[in-house]
Amino acid sequence: MSGAPTKINILQLFMIFALMNGLVDHVIINPMLLDASGRDAWVTVLLTGVLFVVWCLLITWMMRKSGQLKWHDWIAKQTHPIVSWILLLPVGVMLYLIGATTVIHTAKWNTANYLPETSGLVIVLSLILICLVLALWGMSTIAITAGMLLPVVTLLGVFVSVFNATEKDHRLLKPVLENGWTPVTDGMLYAAGGYVEIILLLLFQHRLARKVKVWQIFLYSLFTVLIMVGPISGAIMEFGPTEAANQMTSPYEQWRLIKIGQYIEHVDFFSIFQWLSGACIRVSLAVYLLVDIAPFKRNSHRQWAIASIMLSYLAIALYPINDYSFYEWMYRIYMPISFGILFTVSIIWMGITLFAKPMRKGESS
Repeated sequence: MSGAPTKINILQLFMIFALMNGLVDHVIINPMLLDASGRDAWVTVLLTGVLFVVWCLLITWMMRKSGQLKWHDWIAKQTHPIVSWILLLPVGVMLYLIGATTVIHTAKWNTANYLPETSGLVIVLSLILICLVLALWGMSTIAITAGMLLPVVTLLGVFVSVFNATEKDHRLLKPVLENGWTPVTDGMLYAAGGYVEIILLLLFQHRLARKVKVWQIFLYSLFTVLIMVGPISGAIMEFGPTEAANQMTSPYEQWRLIKIGQYIEHVDFFSIFQWLSGACIRVSLAVYLLVDIAPFKRNSHRQWAIASIMLSYLAIALYPINDYSFYEWMYRIYMPISFGILFTVSIIWMGITLFAKPMRKGESS
């Protein structure tokens, strides 16, 4: 992890975040949405998505009013350093948990689907070593890696959607609101739990080489809604709402349906690449940001902190817990609390931004 400031452009930022946040939006919350909203899960995503677009515009306003300075320093200047740290502490805890839950989820998914006879230690250690290297080498390496991975991940997503078109029955999306608005409102918590991670953009706004434009954030928000609604609607159309809700990762079950001609099938190994791409960026970025906001003065201290966090993930991921218990913990505890913490901190930050004086040209912290 270099101590020198690293600047990235807006495209690199969105590529990083598309993989980091895309894993939770595209896959992890998918069964939770189907559990909570059933057939109307796609309505939930779109309705919450409208609020998310507005939320993203508010994030843009916060970035512009703060002059895209380092967020912790700017909040400290507007309030008090102690207040800034108090608000940043729960975000730091969430960053740690983002990395931990992703490592656990990835290990369990690989063991259950493709490597049942492989030691969990081997799977977890392999993932952690890759993430450790990315986090130690810094933001530039994470950005370059995301830039290489995202185009392939996106093309594979289009591939599975196109070749499963014949398996989709659009009639299964109806009737809409068969059980009223209750299923939709029940699922909004989980959709919002994925969307709300956009607030983490503030933590590395100072790494951007140029000022963010409104239309750029707007396009990204539409892309995020699309990658959430795509697999949800696809699962309902291909498996039906009941069967889709019974699946742990319906976006990857859709890979098993692909058949090209008479001889080409079983191409679901591509799903491994998709998942691991998102997992590596998600874990490495979460750890990088966690250490970046911590008050370390020396680069060697940052490096030891990254290594220590990764080592703790190894220990946590090897703790024996079955898949269903982990899912229940994610569904009933982690996602609601995660949303509550990030949303509450976001509202407080917005309040501070509202009453803050706008940065004058040439002013710095």
